[in-house]
Amino acid sequence: MKLSSTLLALSSLSTALSCATHLPRQNGTGSPAPPIDFGPDAPSDPATTGYFINHVSLNVQNLTASLAFYTEALGLRHIFTVRATPRLSIAYLGHARGGRNGTGYQTTQELLRDKNNAQGLVEMIWLDVPRRDIASPSKRTNGVGHIGVVVPDVDAAQARLEALGSVGILKRVGEDTPRSGPLAVSQGFSEGVFAQVSPEERRAMEAVLDENNRRFIYAQDPDGNILEIQPQD
Repeated sequence: MKLSSTLLALSSLSTALSCATHLPRQNGTGSPAPPIDFGPDAPSDPATTGYFINHVSLNVQNLTASLAFYTEALGLRHIFTVRATPRLSIAYLGHARGGRNGTGYQTTQELLRDKNNAQGLVEMIWLDVPRRDIASPSKRTNGVGHIGVVVPDVDAAQARLEALGSVGILKRVGEDTPRSGPLAVSQGFSEGVFAQVSPEERRAMEAVLDENNRRFIYAQDPDGNILEIQPQD
């Protein structure tokens, strides 16, 4: 059973994968692939039927810049902005038809109607105060590594982002995963972390990341939040 496509479909691995059942496979470098631990087939608790992840919330420094980035770079639609007070605004964005852009046009009112039955929405919270330190994942490792985006053609997506000129691309398709800088910080792989493992284990971690992320693009938004853009297949 060839698992290359399975590995590429997985999100970035923040730690070395481990499990009891080893699945033999060769990765692109000719080295044995790491083991994978699959979840159980047991159904979810019936009490959670109907639960789903509706949105992520971002604290932003400049609401205008953030709205422009997510609408232009990723094609999200601006659904609404609540001007709660002169200093507090809350905005919502999303793709039409439940989260997949291009599957059907919806008016803004239709997007609003479906807001609580949609997936993949982005909420933005803007607070206008003189001092507001927002520690994004690219500046300091925290509990959020990245936002994952799936595109039908990753090469075309990369060309489009490059043509926009306003998107900070941290890693392109085919490149190794950076060993330092914003992406490494967001994934928790600082020099301080690597100092706590052996050189051999560090090389093993880096090899897994390089293989797993080979067909991925990594970029950052105006606030330094990391976007992982991966192909659909």
